[in-house]
Amino acid sequence: MKILFICPSLEEGSDGVGDYARRMSSEVIRAGHHASIIALNDTHLHPHHQERIQYDRGLAIRVLRLSSRLPWGERIVLAGNFIRLIRPDWISLQYVPYGFQKKGLPFGLGSSLKKITTGIPCHIMFHEMWVGITRLSPLKHKIYGFFQARIARDLVEKLNPKIITTSNRLYQLVLENKHIKAGILPLFSNISLMPKDDQFADSVYRQLGIAPHERQHHVVIGLFGSLYPGCDLESTIREQYLSALAVSKKLVFIAFGRIGAKEEYEKLKTQFESEVTFANLGELPEAKVSTMLQLLDKAISGTPRQHYGKSGVYAAMKLHRLEVLTSAWSSIPEYDREISDYNDFLEERPSEQWSTQFVSNEFLNMLVNSNAKATVPKLT
Repeated sequence: MKILFICPSLEEGSDGVGDYARRMSSEVIRAGHHASIIALNDTHLHPHHQERIQYDRGLAIRVLRLSSRLPWGERIVLAGNFIRLIRPDWISLQYVPYGFQKKGLPFGLGSSLKKITTGIPCHIMFHEMWVGITRLSPLKHKIYGFFQARIARDLVEKLNPKIITTSNRLYQLVLENKHIKAGILPLFSNISLMPKDDQFADSVYRQLGIAPHERQHHVVIGLFGSLYPGCDLESTIREQYLSALAVSKKLVFIAFGRIGAKEEYEKLKTQFESEVTFANLGELPEAKVSTMLQLLDKAISGTPRQHYGKSGVYAAMKLHRLEVLTSAWSSIPEYDREISDYNDFLEERPSEQWSTQFVSNEFLNMLVNSNAKATVPKLT
């Protein structure tokens, strides 16, 4: 099969959906198929457009990047020419509203894409929904959400996709509320499980003042990635400190990745200075992040539990077989019970099912099976 992914941007490491499309493309190629990508609204690109090869884990992927500075009509023409050149068997739209328009209102996207995809089976992956999904949402979000939901529904009507997916139960429920039926294609880990870098691990232990023969006397917990507002790290660290103390162990807290709220980290470090050993390693390459995840006893999620299903960081923790500590909660009263049940399932999901290979195989099976039987109905 030839699969063409369409996403907003393809600046490596700067756009989560673009990184997802690139990683999915490499897995599709690894499975013996063909994959290419169009970035339709690339805010990182200074030339008007760029056709080139990008690489993911050694595999070459043909991509067309179209700058957001280029008039929309010209982008659609260039994208149409690329599609005719590639002649894909499937088009997979990786949808996120704010990626295709800075205010999250990509009016006309469905009509534009219909012009260049007619006759080609389509798949839509809803990575994000619309704002204002709960009665607790601010009025401004509800107004924006009203229009964003109409755009999403119009996208489905115009493209008439054979398959619609999203990454988690919350988004599936939100789509159902607007009469859009979607299956769940779970996220994969944004960090591959790689061989442990013993030299790097030893350097981390030295930084923490832990001798090799003393490792068993410590409980090492870690936060990978950004903190969401309302993340109660103080309570989580206090609870883990008391738990370690009860078994005569010392607690170590390590932050790595784009933690964001550095003031909060410094505040916690000062507060627990006499009780907990702290280290902030900052951003690390993927291989070292994998090693760090293998060094931890437990991982802290900065993502609210209701949103675990949309978190590549949570997926990385589960792929690395870690117990995940919840430090944030963001109630969505209309959906809390069903999301809680789904998250119980996620917590028990086998680690190998969080890999890119497993998820890409699920995706490819959806495409193959859709050609043999009727698929999920789109609009009701």
